[in-house]
Amino acid sequence: MRRQLAMVSLAVILLVVVAFLVPLALVVRNQAADRALSRAERDVQAIAAALAVAPATMGADISRELAADVLRAFGGENNFTVVFPDGRTVGRDFEPSPALAQARRGAAFSTTIEGGYEVLVPVLDTFDLPTPGEVEPPMRTVVVRTEVPDDELRRGVTTAWWMLGALGVFLVTIAVIAADRLGRNIVRPVDALSEAARSLGRGDLETRVEPGGPPEVAEVGEAFNFLARRLVGLLNAERESVADLSHRLRTPLTALRLQAETLRNRDEAAALTADIDRMGRAVDRMIEEARRPAETGERSAADLAAVVRHRATFWKVLADEQGRTATVHTAGGPRWVPVAADELGAVIDTLIENVFAHTAPGTAYHLDVRPVDGEVELVVEDRGPGFPDDAVIERGASAGGSTGLGLDIARRAARRTGGDLVIANRPSGGAAVTVRFGGVEGAPASGRRRAALRSTTG
Repeated sequence: MRRQLAMVSLAVILLVVVAFLVPLALVVRNQAADRALSRAERDVQAIAAALAVAPATMGADISRELAADVLRAFGGENNFTVVFPDGRTVGRDFEPSPALAQARRGAAFSTTIEGGYEVLVPVLDTFDLPTPGEVEPPMRTVVVRTEVPDDELRRGVTTAWWMLGALGVFLVTIAVIAADRLGRNIVRPVDALSEAARSLGRGDLETRVEPGGPPEVAEVGEAFNFLARRLVGLLNAERESVADLSHRLRTPLTALRLQAETLRNRDEAAALTADIDRMGRAVDRMIEEARRPAETGERSAADLAAVVRHRATFWKVLADEQGRTATVHTAGGPRWVPVAADELGAVIDTLIENVFAHTAPGTAYHLDVRPVDGEVELVVEDRGPGFPDDAVIERGASAGGSTGLGLDIARRAARRTGGDLVIANRPSGGAAVTVRFGGVEGAPASGRRRAALRSTTG
């Protein structure tokens, strides 16, 4: 934007400078030529006047000696020429032109010749007047001539043009510098606003901008600060609402735990109590997540292979009861993904639960963890009827009466790592859900220890 403003200003000032300086340069050239011609015409007329007056005062015709004396008096022996009617000349030699004949007929004028201009002024020699009864002698015309070369016509023009060019460059430079400073004053608050928006998007809810620049840009900065404050208020209200809701869940869990303790079958009571405790821990994690800032700058890591084996073992009990064949393939060592073990376990539970909810008992399923191009994929396949259409992946869409949130939850977890979720129907029958997690397969030692601990306690 700053560069665009500078370029627009440069284009405008160039148009102004060209529109101003080009006509001015032409005027300078024309004035220089007019001055040179005026000076030459004035000198020629002065010489012609001297030649016309001298015969009357001296009592003689215009002679070569008189013409030479006049030219010497004006210092123009090398610049002017006096042409007599018989073709003789005094002064500077020249090549006669057609204009000379016209000047002899009494016309004074200037005309162009090769290499410049020619100025001619006629002088009528009328000293010898006829006596009474005599025939009037013919009129004699003497022509005073000079040349104005092109160099004289352009004297000082080049210097003036250089000065005008320097003035144009100076004006363009000043305009570009001023436009750049103006653009910087506009772009700087916009850049700050852009960086603040990115920081807010990364989860730094304390980000604010200092409104500045033109009034419109400053108003945008104030609107951004209002939006940030409003967003913080809404997020805080939502977190408190989730925390309150999660806290209210503890009361029915406590009641369930008390009822489980009254069961006579101690094995069933222990299993039910373990499930209630796991649900209680999940509620506690919900409260912690609700009260934690949106982004802490740290990303947990977990071994996807270990979590898959752990959750597959949990679901195997129900699979055996329904006569399902469950197979798991996680060979090749740990597969680290940038997802917390608890969240990863919830994703796996959601995908396996979908198999149980949308396929008939006895339907087999398979879990596979494998590396692909530096990333890690989790594939959940079954031999059921498959997906009716691709719309079931959208949030809230369901073909079996469920909430329609499971696949979207798994997809959002994958996308937070730079991956994605894809559904498809297998050519041999059944459905396949592929979850690709971004990130590298390696993990820091601290991340491995935390992930291993969570995966074994989840």
